[in-house]
Amino acid sequence: MIKGKVQTVLGAVEPSELGLTLPHEHVIVDMTLGACSAHSLVNITESVRRAAAFPDAGLEPGEAGPGIAASWAKKWNQPICLENRADVERHWFYYGNYKINDLDDVIHEAKLFKRHGGGCLVDQTSIGLARDPKGLQQVSREAGLHIVMATSWYTHEYHNEEVKTFDIGQLRDRILRDLEVGVANGVRAGIIGEVGLNWPMHPDEEKVLRASIQAQKLTGAPLSVHTGFGPDAYWRVVKIIEEEGGDLSRTIMCHVEHRLPTRSAPDSFDPAPFIELARTGVYMELDCFGWEGSYRQRGKVDMPNDAVRLNYLTALADAGFESKLLISHDIALQHWQRKHGGHGWQHIPETVTQLMRYKGFDAKLIERILYTNPQEMLTIK
Repeated sequence: MIKGKVQTVLGAVEPSELGLTLPHEHVIVDMTLGACSAHSLVNITESVRRAAAFPDAGLEPGEAGPGIAASWAKKWNQPICLENRADVERHWFYYGNYKINDLDDVIHEAKLFKRHGGGCLVDQTSIGLARDPKGLQQVSREAGLHIVMATSWYTHEYHNEEVKTFDIGQLRDRILRDLEVGVANGVRAGIIGEVGLNWPMHPDEEKVLRASIQAQKLTGAPLSVHTGFGPDAYWRVVKIIEEEGGDLSRTIMCHVEHRLPTRSAPDSFDPAPFIELARTGVYMELDCFGWEGSYRQRGKVDMPNDAVRLNYLTALADAGFESKLLISHDIALQHWQRKHGGHGWQHIPETVTQLMRYKGFDAKLIERILYTNPQEMLTIK
């Protein structure tokens, strides 16, 4: 890997060339693992398991699943349309919703992002989520955007036999190949992630995490970690990074705005655990901008909206961590695309930046969060 550069799917570039960067997106992804029924998908993904744990699906909260009420399961193969768009937003439970694999649609979304000032998308689609190196190159060329590809593995539900049978060293070498040699005739990864972890952490997930940290140490690439829910999940990752001699300052903690808080409403907004975690030196990534629906809430801790996300950013910046803040959308489902009535990748440059100004963010801080921080994070050290 070339030190001081950012590795994109079309080659290494200067960090300053990236422009406005979204550090956590899924450009092309398939989360179904070939599932062909409601019953099979509900046992695969965390989001579907959570969607199925309520009365519409045939279960009361807290009861074991899967809950597949007959009329609810009938919706399985319906395409997203105006008639069911609100239902899709509430439940996420539509087979096609778990796939973003139409290149024409993706190129359209990417061009909308560029039209609103976007410059770079970081595709955090790790191995097992149908990563598509050649597809990413096509989107990059057609849309005129920089795209950074990821390597490593998602949660254990998506692990192949390679992960189950390889030791840490073999997994590390697989990640190193993606970073230093490339796949699909030389398409190189530029970030390690999104390393998928549940809580409690599955043994194979810990193996992947340790292999990823070792690869980070050897290459200087950034490491991006998707934890389970709650502070203990994050602090376990910190401990493992320290055990492996990894670099916390090159580590991104994903989804912190809705996985880190634990206080019940009306006191759910609590910057203290954010500031405590930020003191370790990690990047604090609030990457679910555009998620405005409290109907997705599954407990007493309030699901934040964009205004609350910006409040967390303000608290972290005021505490001196403005250089460790990242924001993104984590668009991995079809209904978040503009074509299907969602907010799309243009949401942050088009809407969130305006909200930042309304809430008192100065131009310097906005530039740091949207330009400088992701450029520094992606630069190979």
